[in-house]
Amino acid sequence: MKIIPRIGLAISLLALGVLLGVLISSVGLLIFSGNNLVVSSCLFMLVGEILFLVPALSWIIGRKIDLVSAFRLNPVRLNSTLAIIPFGLGLIILLDELDRIIQMVFPLPPSFAILPEILRITDWLSGIMVIGLMVFIAPLIEEILVRGFFQRILEYRLKDATKAVCYSALVFAIIHFNPWWMIQILIVGFFLGYIAWRTNSVWISFVLHAMNNGIAVWLAHQPEESLGWYEFNGHVNPYILIFATLLTIFGLKYFINITPIKEKDIMVVLDEKKEIIEKSDSE
Repeated sequence: MKIIPRIGLAISLLALGVLLGVLISSVGLLIFSGNNLVVSSCLFMLVGEILFLVPALSWIIGRKIDLVSAFRLNPVRLNSTLAIIPFGLGLIILLDELDRIIQMVFPLPPSFAILPEILRITDWLSGIMVIGLMVFIAPLIEEILVRGFFQRILEYRLKDATKAVCYSALVFAIIHFNPWWMIQILIVGFFLGYIAWRTNSVWISFVLHAMNNGIAVWLAHQPEESLGWYEFNGHVNPYILIFATLLTIFGLKYFINITPIKEKDIMVVLDEKKEIIEKSDSE
């Protein structure tokens, strides 16, 4: 049987993990930043990401629940994984333009200018730390916690996949603590949630999440003059935007066509009441 906790408990476990992660990593950065800001920042951000998982992981292990099902680590088809790449590339470009438009109205405050410096690659060690954390570790932990653990609970408890995806996307945006990127993160979170629901797995949503972070890191390290082909008057080149729109639309259609909705667990146990419920694919 698969035990599904109440939504209130799931929110408490998630909130506790985020609180622990943010608190410990922030204090660590303030005290032990040292001379190598990039390496120390990545180390404490890594600690924070791991702490995100601790409450939920402790609850799962304490009840001897299978980690694969609890975190939605189910295997996926290779062709579906590859199919998400064109869609992801188009979406990332469109969101880059959206970010530029939003910052024209609500520019990032000067205090956020330090963010690129914290994650700037200057040598092999900082490269391993930044790429390892931003492209692989952080996306994986966030996917298994938000789309694997939390959204899966919402799907069973609410019996409404659309609401579950939207609520998990909202939580995903909130825990990034950046109101200037709220809309962009919300949109990404919606598609990540949809993919996790459709495949009943976090692996393809992880690939899309990793792509988004990886391209962001790559763009942050490009000299401004080297992006002339990509930019036009401070925006994304219109021709590239048209291409990105087509990639997004047809990429998503192709992904849907070759990726059937994965069968979900038929029987689960609602925690506390120990009441067995049935859930069909149509739900």
